[in-house]
Amino acid sequence: MKKKSIIILCSVVAVCAIGLITSHFVDWPVNHDEADGDIAKAAKFSREEVSEKLTNMEEFLQTDSAFKDGIVAAQVVMQTRAAQFGTLVDMSNEVAGKIPAFAEVLKEMNAQRELVNNVANSLAESAEKLNAALGGEECPDLAQSTINASLAYTTLQKQNNLATRFIETTDKYLETAQGDDKLKLVRDQWLEYQQMTAALEGDKASAEALAKKGNLLSGEQALAAVGKYGLAEQLVILQSCELAQNMNVETKLSNAISQQTLERICSVFRNAAEVTVKSVNDGLALNNQEVEKIFSNALDEAMKNASTEVVASMQKFGLNNVQKMANARIVVNAQTLANAQIMKIGSASKVMEAFNTSTLGNAGKIQNLNQNQNFSLNQTIGNVISQTAAANNSEKLNGKKKKRKIDS
Repeated sequence: MKKKSIIILCSVVAVCAIGLITSHFVDWPVNHDEADGDIAKAAKFSREEVSEKLTNMEEFLQTDSAFKDGIVAAQVVMQTRAAQFGTLVDMSNEVAGKIPAFAEVLKEMNAQRELVNNVANSLAESAEKLNAALGGEECPDLAQSTINASLAYTTLQKQNNLATRFIETTDKYLETAQGDDKLKLVRDQWLEYQQMTAALEGDKASAEALAKKGNLLSGEQALAAVGKYGLAEQLVILQSCELAQNMNVETKLSNAISQQTLERICSVFRNAAEVTVKSVNDGLALNNQEVEKIFSNALDEAMKNASTEVVASMQKFGLNNVQKMANARIVVNAQTLANAQIMKIGSASKVMEAFNTSTLGNAGKIQNLNQNQNFSLNQTIGNVISQTAAANNSEKLNGKKKKRKIDS
């Protein structure tokens, strides 16, 4: 039981390599009729405002805090969900690839693999440019890369019906068969993915229907099932879980993980991961052994700057040593750290800093936030994404840049 607990806790900590990228991200303009106090201070974006500000995006990132927080939060939400979609397609194939009942839906999912990869690459590019701009670097292609990313993401969202089909196929299959927890986890993760979709679209009817459909696994069972996957899958699943926590979107998995536990340790692992990713990108680590050594040294250095409480918590659960993490199924390797799309934004320190310094914090920590206010916050994220994508039709922007084609 003790070993199982460590595996689960290590799974939680895996996400800390990119941990704080969703912290404090929803400093969003909202409907004044449904919000008050600090929440209502931000101005509501209009499509015209977004288009206008994108034409001189670098300046507005420095001078308009609401615009900056909106763009940064949209970037994190899009990139996290794109990585989640692709990972769930892979996991769906793993757990159901040999089950005839899933053949049709998996065939259609796999047909979208190239699209998923293109979207992820577009989002990685926009994250890199946004990070550079937030650091004061000149980035003339920033606006168009941001629009390209939004266009790519909204194209991917047209495939969300595949999530619903996988849920329905699983439920029908389980009427006459006994599936294992790995299959049930993937089904539940697609359901939680759609719960986030409903939150971003402000679709209360869909949210209620999904809640009624419910999860097959309890939160603790889901955590145990997450521990059966590799680091890359754990990073994405648990990153998506933290996104749900910060957006105050209730899911079984997010309810099973203490937000405080993640926050206490997450900055240490984020710092270590950032150093390691940079080393890989600079060609200083070319094999798994070199990556593990760099990560271990970076982790030790990060712990020196951590509080006594954080170090004690890490030592208590054996999370202060890379080898102990490896023994608990947490394997650090070059491919995971250098190529995993979810890690790209984890190494974008300026983007994360923008999250950490947003004025409203995050929805999960706003006291007395009622349901309407929470839906307003989340729906605004979706609105900024769609408005940014629509800004591609702006004559000013169209005359200066050429959008990247994302096949649908």
